[in-house]
Amino acid sequence: MVSIMMVAAGVGSFVAGPAMLAAAKCTTGTALMTGLRTQVAAAATMSAATVMASWIGWLRLGATPSWLVWCWASALGVGLAFTDLRCRRLPFPMVATLAGGCAVLSFGIAVMDGAWSRFGFACAAAVVAYGLASLVQLCAPDHTGGGDTALYGALAMFLGWFGWDCLLRGLLFASGLTAVAALVVAVSSRSVNSTFAAGPSLLGGALVSVVVA
Repeated sequence: MVSIMMVAAGVGSFVAGPAMLAAAKCTTGTALMTGLRTQVAAAATMSAATVMASWIGWLRLGATPSWLVWCWASALGVGLAFTDLRCRRLPFPMVATLAGGCAVLSFGIAVMDGAWSRFGFACAAAVVAYGLASLVQLCAPDHTGGGDTALYGALAMFLGWFGWDCLLRGLLFASGLTAVAALVVAVSSRSVNSTFAAGPSLLGGALVSVVVA
């Protein structure tokens, strides 16, 4: 079982770059990179980042079923961060795939190990986080996009699987890092209305919160 998990995660990490590049093009309708060499370099970079994240997760979580949840979130996180940086969008299909994959893997683990309370908590956390983020978007539509709102729900699904502490710490890290990024952008541009890609900081903060627990 462990060897199968390792092989599946390893192969998935290596193909994540080309897969995420293709997914980004399909969901945004725009090629994130032009030129064959640039596309190959971008895909290789994304795959390398996913492999590194998977290795870091293995050091923290070991070859456990929860590690597969981490690997999935890492692969989609790299793809979403890159997409947001390139075209300032967090495509809903990719965000939904992040949440759906975490939900399916968590459900499978719950079936095998009877961890239904963890699965239920993760689902509830996703619903609540999405609801609260939607309220924030309604109050400040010029500063929060629909992709960011959906991403909060997806990240809550991922973080909720690891428990209360990880959920709260992850949302705090993600929001805090995003606030710092917003401040830096505002200062550098000398405008409080400057926009920036919030996806990388949200995703990075959530992932980091799991490995520092």
